[in-house]
Amino acid sequence: MGYQNENQTAFPFTNVEPAFSHASLGTQKTQRLDSPCRIHIHSRRYRLTDPDGVSAKAAIDGIVLAGILPDDTAKQIKEITFSQEKIPQSEIEETIIELTPLF
Repeated sequence: MGYQNENQTAFPFTNVEPAFSHASLGTQKTQRLDSPCRIHIHSRRYRLTDPDGVSAKAAIDGIVLAGILPDDTAKQIKEITFSQEKIPQSEIEETIIELTPLF
């Protein structure tokens, strides 16, 4: 499992999704979405998770930190939905996040 070194315990971790590029994303201009929206998270995995096992908290926090959404309140995000599909190991696992503005 892990190893202990004095007061620290290290555990191996999994790289959940591969990086397709090592270029800095900070130089790209992001479009801000100021209107309320819906968010849909679609997970493409070799093994399906339990229905309550998919979480979007970190992804949505990242979207806010990137400046795409002003915040993650219920006023800004009206609905979050999840779906998943099982894919063959010949394909690449990925998570697709769709933001749909509600005008």
